[in-house]
Amino acid sequence: MNYKPLSDYPRDAVDRLLNVIHLFRDIRATSEWQYDVLLKRSRLATLSPGEALLHAGDVDQWVYFLLRGELHVHVDDDAAARGERPLAVIRPGEVFGDLSMLLAKPRSATIVAAPVGQDIQVLGVDCTLFGDLEDFSLLHLPTKLVFYRNMVHSLRWKLEVYRSKYPMHELANSHRRLKLYTGPKNSKEELVALAGQARDLARILLDWNAEFGSGQLAAEESDMTDFLESILS
Repeated sequence: MNYKPLSDYPRDAVDRLLNVIHLFRDIRATSEWQYDVLLKRSRLATLSPGEALLHAGDVDQWVYFLLRGELHVHVDDDAAARGERPLAVIRPGEVFGDLSMLLAKPRSATIVAAPVGQDIQVLGVDCTLFGDLEDFSLLHLPTKLVFYRNMVHSLRWKLEVYRSKYPMHELANSHRRLKLYTGPKNSKEELVALAGQARDLARILLDWNAEFGSGQLAAEESDMTDFLESILS
């Protein structure tokens, strides 16, 4: 796997590349300077077919965005090595790795590049910048709000995927029962509430992932991979 900092690439090429990612586009619209801070804590990874990006049990604070190619999600390294059918497929534009960052837990799955096809390109973001909700020395309040709004939106989308596939499951409406924030907008109170909501949603998603990874939920060959892009990360 080949990692390169974004500073190794022409700035206009980086801007075009990241303009398709909501998080970067939204932060840049808020502040060019804050966008630059995030660029300095990001890197591009290129993987060859079959190469692993993340391993079950890894501990880190990186969140990833797939830019090109296809990634396969396996329950662990052994399943990946045996070439078992992946639990999920991650396709370009998807965010993954957010559960470990939000819950400070080890990775719950192994993610490898598809065994055939083109090289895979992934953007990694060091999200230790977002963890301390009291520290605004590098990233300001509006930037952290953008980050957690994006995380909440992504997690809710993933949970709606599960709900639409298994509407009668006991977990189906769990995320809809979470209390939404109704206080002052663009405030520190909203930031704390969003971060808490993101963690609650991440826990529910882990519960769903455990059900699916254990084989309790059956996957239809025809459409399940389309539904479960980037679910297990």
